[in-house]
Amino acid sequence: MILEHVLEASTSNLLILSILSFCLALLMIFPAIWVSKRYDGLDAPLLKSSFSFFNVAFFGIPTVKALFGQEAVTTLICIYAGTALYGDTIGYILVAKSKFGTKKSIKEAFKIPLIYAFLVAIALKIFKFEIPEAVTPVFDVLGIIVSAAGMTVIGMNITSINFKGLNISYYSKVLGTRTISAVLITAVLLGLEYYFINGLGAEERKVLVLIPLFPIAASLTVFASLLESEEKDSALLITLSILISLVLVPLAALFIQ
Repeated sequence: MILEHVLEASTSNLLILSILSFCLALLMIFPAIWVSKRYDGLDAPLLKSSFSFFNVAFFGIPTVKALFGQEAVTTLICIYAGTALYGDTIGYILVAKSKFGTKKSIKEAFKIPLIYAFLVAIALKIFKFEIPEAVTPVFDVLGIIVSAAGMTVIGMNITSINFKGLNISYYSKVLGTRTISAVLITAVLLGLEYYFINGLGAEERKVLVLIPLFPIAASLTVFASLLESEEKDSALLITLSILISLVLVPLAALFIQ
């Protein structure tokens, strides 16, 4: 997905959207810190990651396709590039720190393939490389496989969770704060972009507006499973955030359309 859509995107959209989404993910650390200090519950590193990880690719792609058509997927992948670069660097390190020290966590982050895929895509874009059309269906199939695999990991971790003993009040506060904070931060970032740059079109802004309403990315529980740390809590957060998104995204789509 990274290779295909980065090559398709305009350079200006790629830069602006990826920077805005990276900033959104980074700034979400602060409401996560506030929640961890105000309410007793989940560890701060897990909260920071869950606040910053948005399921832009596998939840976002079918949503954006339905609302804006296939062409808008390239816009979404530009946004995904920023959130994924954050998630696979700073975000991964935050998750890893719950098990390893800082130095080892940083070393582990360099094992993540997405970073190298993005660098390769940028290099190919500089040299104006074009992917053959015959290869495109293969990318589509691989995207579906990766999505299914990520959701399977979530499902495996959910099976041992006791939903009857769930602290609904606590999780409502956590996920409510996450959603409201993301909406406000995105609004500020879009305002700054419009005032100082004004390089995005109406459709790009509409796609970006949806991002705060997306659930927590599956990569959170994938990382937790790889590190054997907080698998159940991460899977639970993702599941609850998906339920919230299934309500909020359709409502937002009514206004956007």
